[in-house]
Amino acid sequence: MPDLRVTLVQSMLHWEDAAANRAMFGQKLAALKGTTDLIVLPEMFTTGFSMRSADLAETMEGATVQWMREQAAA
Repeated sequence: MPDLRVTLVQSMLHWEDAAANRAMFGQKLAALKGTTDLIVLPEMFTTGFSMRSADLAETMEGATVQWMREQAAA
Protein backbone atom coordinates (compact mmCIF):
# COMPACT_ATOMS: atom_id res chain seq x y z
CA MET A 1 0.00 0.00 0.00
CA PRO A 2 1.45 3.40 -0.96
CA ASP A 3 1.95 6.14 1.59
CA LEU A 4 -0.91 8.58 2.15
CA ARG A 5 0.23 12.13 1.34
CA VAL A 6 -1.54 14.65 3.57
CA THR A 7 -1.29 18.43 3.13
CA LEU A 8 -2.45 21.02 5.66
CA VAL A 9 -3.31 24.38 4.12
CA GLN A 10 -3.40 27.42 6.40
CA SER A 11 -3.80 30.97 5.15
CA MET A 12 -5.01 34.42 6.04
CA LEU A 13 -8.73 34.70 5.29
CA HIS A 14 -10.88 37.32 3.62
CA TRP A 15 -13.19 38.09 6.55
CA GLU A 16 -16.76 36.89 5.95
CA ASP A 17 -16.15 36.64 2.19
CA ALA A 18 -16.77 33.05 1.15
CA ALA A 19 -16.36 33.67 -2.58
CA ALA A 20 -12.97 35.35 -2.13
CA ASN A 21 -11.80 32.57 0.19
CA ARG A 22 -12.91 29.84 -2.22
CA ALA A 23 -11.00 31.59 -5.02
CA MET A 24 -7.88 32.01 -2.88
CA PHE A 25 -7.91 28.40 -1.64
CA GLY A 26 -8.68 27.22 -5.18
CA GLN A 27 -5.38 28.72 -6.35
CA LYS A 28 -3.51 27.10 -3.48
CA LEU A 29 -5.12 23.70 -4.13
CA ALA A 30 -4.42 23.89 -7.87
CA ALA A 31 -0.72 24.24 -7.09
CA LEU A 32 -0.88 20.98 -5.11
CA LYS A 33 -2.38 18.87 -7.90
CA GLY A 34 -0.62 15.53 -8.18
CA THR A 35 1.43 16.02 -5.01
CA THR A 36 -1.06 15.08 -2.30
CA ASP A 37 -3.88 12.63 -1.58
CA LEU A 38 -5.70 14.49 1.18
CA ILE A 39 -5.96 18.23 1.82
CA VAL A 40 -7.03 19.55 5.22
CA LEU A 41 -8.45 23.09 5.29
CA PRO A 42 -9.05 25.23 8.37
CA GLU A 43 -12.38 25.09 10.16
CA MET A 44 -14.65 27.85 8.83
CA PHE A 45 -12.19 28.44 5.98
CA THR A 46 -14.77 30.33 3.94
CA THR A 47 -15.72 32.99 6.49
CA GLY A 48 -13.45 32.96 9.52
CA PHE A 49 -14.84 32.69 13.05
CA SER A 50 -17.53 35.29 12.57
CA MET A 51 -20.15 36.02 15.18
CA ARG A 52 -22.62 36.11 12.28
CA SER A 53 -22.46 32.37 11.63
CA ALA A 54 -26.23 32.02 11.14
CA ASP A 55 -26.15 34.72 8.45
CA LEU A 56 -23.17 33.16 6.68
CA ALA A 57 -24.25 29.50 6.94
CA GLU A 58 -24.76 27.48 3.77
CA THR A 59 -26.74 24.33 3.10
CA MET A 60 -25.19 21.11 1.81
CA GLU A 61 -26.37 22.24 -1.62
CA GLY A 62 -24.63 25.60 -1.25
CA ALA A 63 -21.74 27.11 -3.14
CA THR A 64 -19.00 25.89 -0.79
CA VAL A 65 -19.97 22.21 -0.86
CA GLN A 66 -20.27 22.43 -4.65
CA TRP A 67 -16.81 24.03 -4.75
CA MET A 68 -15.36 21.23 -2.57
CA ARG A 69 -16.86 18.61 -4.92
CA GLU A 70 -15.27 20.35 -7.89
CA GLN A 71 -11.91 20.53 -6.12
CA ALA A 72 -12.06 16.84 -5.25
CA ALA A 73 -12.87 15.90 -8.85
CA ALA A 74 -10.05 18.00 -10.34
